Amino acid sequence: MNVLELHGIEKTYRDVRVLDDVNLEVREGETLGIIGPTGAGKSTLLRIINLLERPDSGEIIFQGENVAEKREVDVRRRMGMVFQNTPVFRGTVRESILYGPHVRGMKPEAREVREVLELVGLEDASRKTTELSGGERQRLALAQVLINRPELVLLDEATSSLDPVSTRRMEEVIAGLDVTVVLTTHDLIQGQKLSDRIAILNRRILQVGEPAEVFRRPASRFVAEFVGAENILRGSARVTPDGVTLIECDGVSIYSSEEAEGMVSATVRPEDITVSWGRVESSALNQLRGTVKAIRDSGTLQELEVRCGDETLTVHMTARSLHDMGITTGSEVWLEFKASAVHVIR
Repeated sequence: MNVLELHGIEKTYRDVRVLDDVNLEVREGETLGIIGPTGAGKSTLLRIINLLERPDSGEIIFQGENVAEKREVDVRRRMGMVFQNTPVFRGTVRESILYGPHVRGMKPEAREVREVLELVGLEDASRKTTELSGGERQRLALAQVLINRPELVLLDEATSSLDPVSTRRMEEVIAGLDVTVVLTTHDLIQGQKLSDRIAILNRRILQVGEPAEVFRRPASRFVAEFVGAENILRGSARVTPDGVTLIECDGVSIYSSEEAEGMVSATVRPEDITVSWGRVESSALNQLRGTVKAIRDSGTLQELEVRCGDETLTVHMTARSLHDMGITTGSEVWLEFKASAVHVIR
């Protein structure tokens, strides 16, 4: 069942189209991460979902009902939103968390208050909110939302102003939530880590899927570049008599198991490429000869830039493998990867 559906959402500010025909579904119980660059419309979209702003066109379906037919305040009370810097009330942690329920005419049991504060790691309810760190204040803001038993939690860049330690603690809390969550972030690693599915937004939804699917099989060149695809080649594609696709790029040809014709882009992930000193007997259709132009130490892995024809491919190797093989800048090597590892972007 879908908790939320967006159909044709559009929003313009001063002749600038911020959201363009946004269509999205949020499933019950999932965490959906909306990821996009700065200015992509992420915050505007969450404010529209929370009915803090009205779209110029389109409809919002919440729990099967069109919100246009409901009182905004009634719908909003069934959601909760945490902003990048959410204000908390002066007084104690307990007084701050109980303010929202008081306004709504609710009276949470002491057990509920205790459980919510334990969940966000703020067990001492007598502390003054003015004594809290930035990370603790954000977790208190989340507690203020959760105590109202929302059906949907919206998190708008909720960790972007926090230090790394506070961010990790907040991420642990978010990962443990037992409620439907929509979060926005420009941090690809965070979005991938916290989300069951991710939606790439750049004024419109460009791709939705499980993180691994989006990262391995981007739907467009923009998505490929945004998620950090390191090997994007452009070439002319045709299907061979053997049923595989041959893509002729600048000075190099590669094969893909995905059917395509005409001008396309193709990606192959660095970790799907193996390196050897010579051509080997293998079922892999792609075997390219190249020259190592650069080697970069990226921590646990070594990044090799290998020039093949007029194309440069990035390859990942462990430091141990690189040392054992004795590869250095200028080495002539062979790259091998399967046709199934080549994703075609039409």
